[in-house]
Amino acid sequence: MVKENNGAEGITESAREILDKAALARDKATVGVADAVNSGVEAAQKAKAMLDEKLEGLIDSGKDVIDQAEDLIRSRPWVSFGAAFAAGYLVAKLTRSHKD
Repeated sequence: MVKENNGAEGITESAREILDKAALARDKATVGVADAVNSGVEAAQKAKAMLDEKLEGLIDSGKDVIDQAEDLIRSRPWVSFGAAFAAGYLVAKLTRSHKD
């Protein structure tokens, strides 16, 4: 490794060895960081796919609820009107300010 030469050559050789070791350590660290980033990207892609599936399910269930409400309104329009009127009346009563 370090050859016994005169002082300047020995220092130069030691410096080269240190730089080589530092470069090797840097390369190992770079590979580790790249692997971690790739793992993070894969995990994010899997999470996105799962969330997309859940979103589609929520959208479908929301459409089902709307369809059921439309069917109820069509089959019993007066009951639906009465329920809407009662809900509006309650909201108006609850939000009205009471001045003495």
